[in-house]
Amino acid sequence: MPKSVTPPPADGFYQRWKLEVFMRKPLSKKVRFEVFKRDGFTCAYCGATPPKVILQVDHIVPVSGGGNNSIDNLVTSCQPCNIGKGKNSLTSIPESLQEKALRIKEQEEQLQGFYKILKERDDRIESELWEVAQMIEPMALEKGIPRDWAKSIRYFLEQLGLYDAKYAAEIARAKFPYGGKKTFLYFCGVCHRKIRGE
Repeated sequence: MPKSVTPPPADGFYQRWKLEVFMRKPLSKKVRFEVFKRDGFTCAYCGATPPKVILQVDHIVPVSGGGNNSIDNLVTSCQPCNIGKGKNSLTSIPESLQEKALRIKEQEEQLQGFYKILKERDDRIESELWEVAQMIEPMALEKGIPRDWAKSIRYFLEQLGLYDAKYAAEIARAKFPYGGKKTFLYFCGVCHRKIRGE
C-alpha cells in the first residue's frame, strides 16, 4: 500500500489548518452555558435572542489566529453572525445591550442639554429683540411690531450683539425721535453699515 503524501506547506496554510483541525479542543457544555449566561443569552453582534435564532459560542480571536478557549476569548453569537464573521478577528468585543442603552441614554441627556441651551439662547434673543424694538418704536410692547421688523432685529442681534444693536437704535432714534417706520429703516441702515465694517 502506498504511503500517503502530505502537501508541502504553502505560506503557512497547512500549518494553520492542521492546528485548527487537530489541536482544537471542543468546548464543554458548561463553558458554553457560562458564556451564554454572561452575555444574557443574546448575540453580541446583532442582539438576537432565542427562539428566533440558535446561539453559538464564537472565538473573538479565531483558533487559526492563535486564539484559545478561555472564557475571555469567547462571545455569544447567533448562527448567521458567526458564519458571517468566519475566521475574521475582532479588535474589540461589541458593546452589550446594556452598554448600548447607557450610550443612548448619555446621548439623550446631551441632546436635552443642547436643546435647553438653544431655548435659553432663543429666550435671551427674544427678550433683547423687544428691548431694541421698544427703543425703535416706544409703543412696541403695547402695539407689537410687524414680523419683518422682528426678523430683521433678530438677525442684527445675532450678527452684532445687543450692545451694537442698541447703539444703532439710539442713533436711529436721535435722527427720528418719534419712532416708527423711518426710525426702523434708519436702524437697519446703521446695522448693515456696522456689519460691512463701515
